[in-house]
Amino acid sequence: MTNLNHNNLVRLLGVSLDGNPIYIVTEFCGKGSLVEYLRTRGRTVIGQKDLVGFARDVASGMHYLESKNLVHRDLAARNVLIHEDGTAKVSDFGLAREANFNLEGGKFPIKWTAPEAIKHGKFSTQSDVWSYGILLWELFSFGRTPYPRVHIDSVVDKIERGYRMECPDGCPNKVYDVMRDCWDIDPNQRPTFKIIFKKLDEVYRSFLPVGN
Repeated sequence: MTNLNHNNLVRLLGVSLDGNPIYIVTEFCGKGSLVEYLRTRGRTVIGQKDLVGFARDVASGMHYLESKNLVHRDLAARNVLIHEDGTAKVSDFGLAREANFNLEGGKFPIKWTAPEAIKHGKFSTQSDVWSYGILLWELFSFGRTPYPRVHIDSVVDKIERGYRMECPDGCPNKVYDVMRDCWDIDPNQRPTFKIIFKKLDEVYRSFLPVGN
């Protein structure tokens, strides 16, 4: 993982194997996790441009992992850190694996995990895309837990019956369209992170003054 180098990934600087526990040294991101950043600042501090910027940053980092044929497996706002300069960086590569593998008997965060990964233990870049859609919903809900008022045991059944979370208040329609695309029940119909980044980059640029 020390070979991974991208502005939107938290850099792994080294590992200390002397003694127990093992220490992992990473890049410092002083503003903490994205989910806590959203919850503690809220709409009065964070505008739509900021939210789309965070979404674009995460998509860029995930596109890099996608290009390296790596799957994150636990993509969520809690596993994205905010750097002092306001850049969002994907963190927690403890679960990262080469793309397209199966996990049997493991535990994973149900509300963030794609249906095929929950039911069959099949993780892929496409299952990361599903999780990214959930992260987008977290972003524009300012850190709310996904599937509010839905019991964890009912999530997969509701999804398979066609239920999808509604568009958060104030979320641009083009961003919600990306969410819905990420939540296609057929993994092969979900967009790549390259496509997601391109769409969100266009939305982000719409906030910039003409000529930038």
